[in-house]
Amino acid sequence: MAAWTIILLLNGLLGAGAAEPSPDSAVRCIERDSHVDVSEGGIPILRYSHGVTEVPEGIGKEFCRGDYVTALYGLEGQLLTEDYPKDHPHHRAVNWSWATIQWHGETRDLFAVRGIWARPVGKPKMHMEGGSAVIEAESVWKWDDTIPVVAESACIHIFPKTDQGRVIDFEIKLAAMVEGLEFCGRLEAGYSGFNIRMAPAKEQEIVFHTDLVEAQPRRAWADYSAEFPGRKGRSGLAILQHMDNPLYPQEWRKYPELNFFQPIYPGGRLIPMSKDKPILLRYRLWIHPGGMDEKALAMQWDAYNQTMEK
Repeated sequence: MAAWTIILLLNGLLGAGAAEPSPDSAVRCIERDSHVDVSEGGIPILRYSHGVTEVPEGIGKEFCRGDYVTALYGLEGQLLTEDYPKDHPHHRAVNWSWATIQWHGETRDLFAVRGIWARPVGKPKMHMEGGSAVIEAESVWKWDDTIPVVAESACIHIFPKTDQGRVIDFEIKLAAMVEGLEFCGRLEAGYSGFNIRMAPAKEQEIVFHTDLVEAQPRRAWADYSAEFPGRKGRSGLAILQHMDNPLYPQEWRKYPELNFFQPIYPGGRLIPMSKDKPILLRYRLWIHPGGMDEKALAMQWDAYNQTMEK
């Protein structure tokens, strides 16, 4: 390992967990009837909705849904994401939903909120780890809102802010509850899965990076930066893929006109979902000031995947 990398590591430049937060800076969770609000020092970080969300005026009630992050905020409290956009009201801020779910020769669409919904199993569990907060939520996907077909567990780990930004880890586990269930993104097109709809902002830039096959380690990250309302200058949101994800590195997809970007899994071809071997998907979001910095993003990926120790 290069000497400068060791120095940066010792100085906490890899983000979450590298610096001990003071008690005053601890991340806080407040549970409401249908959602959990997370903040630090009075500044909002995110809202996770486990119950049914309320649709804005002018949006049909058929788009009501739950089990996703309805709002994600920047380091200074500026809103980075958009929920229920008028052009695509099924889009959510930060979510994990798939467009094609087939069973017994029929198809339902969790992504577009058609014929299948993720419903909560009890209320989320929350606990603290040092100055960070963890939300654990259980849901079932209900076919025609009646038959449970998929058991889902989601874990969101929210770390305190450091000088370099904030990281938030997502872990999604999926297991079929019935035989013969298959799923994928939009057929052929492949989109849906772990999706992010960003808020309208000026000077948008989306950068994808996946190392060549022979690279060791083989990093995969994406960065979205823009000038969001509520803050002077640029703010950024990066997605870091975990190298243990199935089909790693997953293909990147973007729709700049919709402020939408994501890694796609499993793509546009159906795959079976097992009852006995759950699918585990892991992603890290890094909220940071300014535009893209390739070295910093590579180091964040290394910290997330712990490649420095391998």
